[in-house]
Amino acid sequence: MKLSILYFKLLFSSTTRNVPALFFTLIFPPLMLLLFANHWKNSNPLGAVVIFFNYSVQTVALMLLGMGVTQEKNSDWAKYLRSLPIGLKSMIFGRLLHTLALSSINLVSLAAIAIFILGLPLNFSNFGGLALVALLGGIPMALLGMTIGYIANPDSSRSIFTLLNLLLLFGSFSLPNEGVFKYLREFVPSYQWAKISFIYLEQNTISIPPVLWLCGLSCFLIFAFQRTYNRNLKSN
Repeated sequence: MKLSILYFKLLFSSTTRNVPALFFTLIFPPLMLLLFANHWKNSNPLGAVVIFFNYSVQTVALMLLGMGVTQEKNSDWAKYLRSLPIGLKSMIFGRLLHTLALSSINLVSLAAIAIFILGLPLNFSNFGGLALVALLGGIPMALLGMTIGYIANPDSSRSIFTLLNLLLLFGSFSLPNEGVFKYLREFVPSYQWAKISFIYLEQNTISIPPVLWLCGLSCFLIFAFQRTYNRNLKSN
């Protein structure tokens, strides 16, 4: 655990010196909420909070983390980190802690905008539950970002993660509930993630299938990341 915290501190200090990373972490998600929340204001305002809470965490966990891994994997900094006595599990947990810390900053800023600027019906009670679901759902997104990050080429990673981030955003709420899309959306991780959030919001009993789906995806991505990381390590 101490090694995971050490890795987290190294990553966090690196991120605070990265201006583009800070933009995606602190400015981009609140800006998106300000621009698009009004589309839900007259129909389902808390639905907007759910979507943008999850999307803000997804942006950090998938896009920011994935691009960071791609850019760093062959750098001198990454080679130095590999020389430290930090195992793969400690590295994974360290990156997850780093992602969850940045995501928490995002969620607090989004909540402040939702309450004090947009006047959305968000309070301490539902903020805590929605934030918890968003952070837990960010774990498989972070694992997905790390796995693709070690596969992707640095020159194309920005385009790959930007496109994937947007596809998962719209796949979480805009795929129609008819025809082939009714079944296709069940395989979209962000849709299962949003489903858990809406179940909590409606105060119904938590449905087991989406939780098991995301847990299964996380286990698969841990295995996939380990294989990808070891392959990249041998090639360098």
